[in-house]
Amino acid sequence: MDSFPRLWPYLRPYRQRLCLSFVLGIVIAALWGANLTVAFPIIKVLLEHKSLHEYVNETIETAEQEETQLLASKNEMDRNLAAFDAAAVDKHSAEYVETLRKSARIQRDIATRQNTMYQFGWLKMSVMPWVPVDEFEAFCGLLALLIGATALKGVLMYWQDVEIGRVSEATVMGVRKELLRRVLDLDYQSLSLEGPSGLMSRFTYDAEQLSSGITTLGGRMIREPLKCLACMFVALYFNWRLTLLSLIFIPLLGLFLSRLGSMLKRASRRMMESMSQIYKVLEETVDGLKVVIGFHNAEHHRKLFDQQYAVYFKKAMKVVRIDGAARPLLELLGIAAMFMALVPGAYLVMRGKTDIWGVQLTSHVMDGAELGLLYAVLAGLLDPCRKLSSVFPRLKRSTAAIDRIFAMIDQQSLITSPADAEPMPRHHESIEFRDVSFRYLGKDQKTQRSLALEHVDLKVRFGEVVAIVGPNGCGKSTLVNLLPRFYDPDGGDIFIDERPMKDLPLEDLRRQVGVVMQDTVLFDGSVLDNIRYGSDSVSRAQLEEAARRAHVLPIIQSLPNGFETLIGGKGKELSGGQRQRIALARMILRDPAILVLDEATSAADAESEALIHLALKEFVKGRTTFLISHTISQSLLDFVTRIVVMEKGQIVASGSHEQLLETCPIYHRLYHSPSRQLGITAVKKAA
Repeated sequence: MDSFPRLWPYLRPYRQRLCLSFVLGIVIAALWGANLTVAFPIIKVLLEHKSLHEYVNETIETAEQEETQLLASKNEMDRNLAAFDAAAVDKHSAEYVETLRKSARIQRDIATRQNTMYQFGWLKMSVMPWVPVDEFEAFCGLLALLIGATALKGVLMYWQDVEIGRVSEATVMGVRKELLRRVLDLDYQSLSLEGPSGLMSRFTYDAEQLSSGITTLGGRMIREPLKCLACMFVALYFNWRLTLLSLIFIPLLGLFLSRLGSMLKRASRRMMESMSQIYKVLEETVDGLKVVIGFHNAEHHRKLFDQQYAVYFKKAMKVVRIDGAARPLLELLGIAAMFMALVPGAYLVMRGKTDIWGVQLTSHVMDGAELGLLYAVLAGLLDPCRKLSSVFPRLKRSTAAIDRIFAMIDQQSLITSPADAEPMPRHHESIEFRDVSFRYLGKDQKTQRSLALEHVDLKVRFGEVVAIVGPNGCGKSTLVNLLPRFYDPDGGDIFIDERPMKDLPLEDLRRQVGVVMQDTVLFDGSVLDNIRYGSDSVSRAQLEEAARRAHVLPIIQSLPNGFETLIGGKGKELSGGQRQRIALARMILRDPAILVLDEATSAADAESEALIHLALKEFVKGRTTFLISHTISQSLLDFVTRIVVMEKGQIVASGSHEQLLETCPIYHRLYHSPSRQLGITAVKKAA
């Protein structure tokens, strides 16, 4: 329960519905307690063959007679006390004190009889005229009243469940929206550590557990405790002494629930973390279906899924075992508490006594009907406790889900925009990396990786087209990913137009950096939506011009609905080269001052690559361009002004193509490795 206060800002707009649920819970609890009290008149009618009218009249007469006798005893006690006062008897003597106690006890008994006469007198005047005199008719009337009250209680329970269900869904919707907003505000590195599977687990499985907890908290957790209280009040009213005997188990029950709750919360958190791993396996399998099928390796993924599910199953079974043990133990405690009142009560009825070992437990000799009522009320108290034992594990799973969700909401981004920073004018001078070092974060110290960039120095003048080449893992992509601040350097700094990049407004910086990545990202929608992505205010003419400059317009015109053609999730209806040209058109429409191309032609055929290079040859003018490639083709050399060679996170050479062929063995090896030599022919053809 300690985690649920975090939900209040999301629950607050629906506080009126919560109040309504609480009021409905009170009425339901009152009907529950009232239904149980019907056991008393039913026992009177069925077992004692006594009409309710006779019972009321006899009770009033008996109370009047007992009151008369008690008043006589009280007068005698008063005379004795007066005699003691006249004889100047010590008021601390045993005889005087005993007489005073008897007088006070008799006065309490008189008040009890007067209260009984008042209550039963009211019943005789207000209720009994509506009760049939015939025993069978009275019995049928009681059953009809019980059915009607039960039906009303059912309607109110339905109303309460609907209201709290509405609150639950609306609250979870608000939490999911806030979670998405916070996730989108986080830096790329933090999100990469969590992974899509961990994020999806929070949005789906954890959120469902949260919804279940809110429904339980606003429904049963309101209704069942109130039903317990209603039964407790009825039991205390009929015999508070015997009822108090059943309460000695409450501290033991509280200790048990506390230990159980902490165990359930830990087990539930581990179970949810394991579910994230299952999502991870499913995500990798579904995203790589072509490879899985092509390599006929489905069995491997089935085994991975089985392994992760075995781990999840083990952790889920721990929750099940704790839950399974909780229910019978809680029920046992409830039965024991009930017997603590019933056993002494049965003794008093069977022996016709009012006390046990000198301890008075009832003001008058109880009969079977009163004991039956006490049993019915305590049994009615046990039923809500049993239901609460079943929802307690659900609440603990919800608190674990809340902790996981709000841990993500509370997480601070490693990339922040400076407060009150001066606006960033359009880039026009230079970009400089000064002694930049960077290391990718691991989830813990044991998984820390070595430096991906180590003391990198590089200055690029405005308008330059710099090709960054090198073997896999040398840090090429890491270097350019620092420009839009996907990451921040661990050491050194980056200057844009002589201003530290961290001092620039983040929105201004990213508006000026256009990125085309190796893994082209398109969204489920139309071609028009994907080209216009991030540039909603552009005109249709500007959009078509960007498509023409990216040499994608002929492809769009050949599609069934042109720009309005839906391309499916991740652009699956298009080829790799077509997707990359659409991504290039999107970037052209954005008109950035800094251009980052990370293997932008990796999925394109020779002709598409040549067309992309042809488009870039015109587009790179008037902007600073960073172009990453494993190989350098002639079509790139036509507009690249400088080539930078990287190895093991460091820049090992920089210069023109001819200079590097003569002086840099790494570049010489890369250039003469198998490459797309067809690009030269394709460029000529495209020209």
